[in-house]
Amino acid sequence: MAENFSLAELVIPGTYVRVRSEGLISAGGISTGNIGIVGTAANGLGETELFSDFAAARNHFTADPVDGAEQLPYDPYADGAGTLNLNRALQVLFANGARNVYAHGLAAGANRAAFQSAFDLVAQEDVNILIAPELSTTDALAILGPVLERRENEGRDMIAVVGSDQAAAADIAGQAPTDDRILLTAPGFQMFDVATPDPANGDRPGRIVTLNGRYSAAAVAGLLATLTPQSSPTNQRLTGVTTLATRFNGGQFRQLVQGRVLVLEQRSGTDVRVVRGVTTDDGAYRQVTTRRIVDFAKAGIRAASDPFIGRLNNARVRGALRAAIDGFLATMLVDEQLTEYQVEVTATRADEIAGRAIVNVLLQPTFSIDFIAVTINLQ
Repeated sequence: MAENFSLAELVIPGTYVRVRSEGLISAGGISTGNIGIVGTAANGLGETELFSDFAAARNHFTADPVDGAEQLPYDPYADGAGTLNLNRALQVLFANGARNVYAHGLAAGANRAAFQSAFDLVAQEDVNILIAPELSTTDALAILGPVLERRENEGRDMIAVVGSDQAAAADIAGQAPTDDRILLTAPGFQMFDVATPDPANGDRPGRIVTLNGRYSAAAVAGLLATLTPQSSPTNQRLTGVTTLATRFNGGQFRQLVQGRVLVLEQRSGTDVRVVRGVTTDDGAYRQVTTRRIVDFAKAGIRAASDPFIGRLNNARVRGALRAAIDGFLATMLVDEQLTEYQVEVTATRADEIAGRAIVNVLLQPTFSIDFIAVTINLQ
């Protein structure tokens, strides 16, 4: 290269300039709220497309007009038995704040294997959150769990939001797996459906239907897409949901929260909020924010470190590597994602011979306030 040379090669007198750019390497932008979804549709099948609004998605996946007549974006809901549900789920996503959605359309009647293959493709995109509202809860867990595991092993961290298709609190809690990358949501909610016939209006399409809990996954995913990794969904309002299918009592809320379910609550009027933002993990990653902060840190450390692969393994370059990682983590500290961190980059002579640089990072993630305990002393 013109900006590099070896001292042994210098023959002709002159000024030779060597430029070492490692000190300018830093992590680029990291996505946090991109959503991936697979469902059945009438058009635009077999490819993964990126959408930033529902109008574009609806036009892409809706069947072409026949004799000039407007085509409906999805089939009648039919208590969950209808097909062509991708547009229905996309409508819920964008109504609740989703900005960037990678959607993959399948033909009506697609089987579990087709969904599995499609999610393997979607997961190769710049996706952070996966959902499958059209699948039963059992099938969604069976498909998304392995996808999350494979992508984590490949250095691509994601979470999945799965909605419960059960109605009773005990049955919903019984569906919760133990997985730090899966959120289980409940209950379902009401939505205006443009395709379902209304008997009160001469069976013309268009009426309020009650979507089962599988579609609450789309609402919660849309909400998460609007939140920074350190912002908890606890007590956050779902802007696109006004009426829940079920209003649980206090004992049921306790049962669901203890069962690691991200449950929704309808408060006054149309105010629907998340009771507590939890994953289905029963350990360190119980809070959704912890999982998302750690994933964000991992992505940033990878982005800062990868450009150093193939460069010299000496003290100067390792110092630049540490500076690049430190620069990224410092932004996390400023953004209040972390309360403290430490970075160390080392290599013994054996590490240098093996081509290794050892990075040790200590992180203290920020936690959300879930409980406020007030004591009142009267005199």
